[in-house]
Amino acid sequence: MPLFDQILISENNLVAIWHITENSDALKVQLSHQFSEEEKDQRLGGANSLHWLASRCLIQEVFKGSKLRLEKDANNRPTLWVNGVQWFISITHAAHMAGIYLSKNKHVGIDLELVDTRILRVSQKFLNDAEQNFAGLPNQIPEMTLIWSAKETLYKLYSKKELDFKKHLNIGPFKLDQTEKYFWGAIAKDDFSKEQKIHFKFYDQIVLTYTSDNDAEN
Repeated sequence: MPLFDQILISENNLVAIWHITENSDALKVQLSHQFSEEEKDQRLGGANSLHWLASRCLIQEVFKGSKLRLEKDANNRPTLWVNGVQWFISITHAAHMAGIYLSKNKHVGIDLELVDTRILRVSQKFLNDAEQNFAGLPNQIPEMTLIWSAKETLYKLYSKKELDFKKHLNIGPFKLDQTEKYFWGAIAKDDFSKEQKIHFKFYDQIVLTYTSDNDAEN
């Protein structure tokens, strides 16, 4: 199916979600020759192309009829060119969903995660002591998943790799039922320090988090 959800943050800042109901063959038909990417041919022929195809079809859906090119830098951060105009973009997928965050003028980060009990196996690797205090109980699977997703989002925003999720990324306390659907997170490594407002939303058992340079604490 086409666009499942769209969060219009401002005129040039947009989050879009695709609910994947198609198979890879159907998405290959939908993906236009107007969309180019260095690894396109390789990914089209790969066995695990479904999520890749869904995210690219989503980009195409947002910019209908446009000539699109996706490029990645040495740290794997993507940049989208729309009819020759630069857009910042972050891409994610989980289970039956794919998502993108687009901005004309700000770096962005986005992540989708499936809420799953398997996160308990790795929680000690990414939850620091402060986070354990408000989200470390065995029945707090959604909270743990939200923290993991938020840290993935911060990682994509930072985009310089070599971040320790437990040491360099910190998430402030939150409650799933709080009225304001955001909380604060921080990146702190060496001389770099940045606090970010991180927005979140649940689609049944899938959690979405996203942030941009617009959400940095002034």
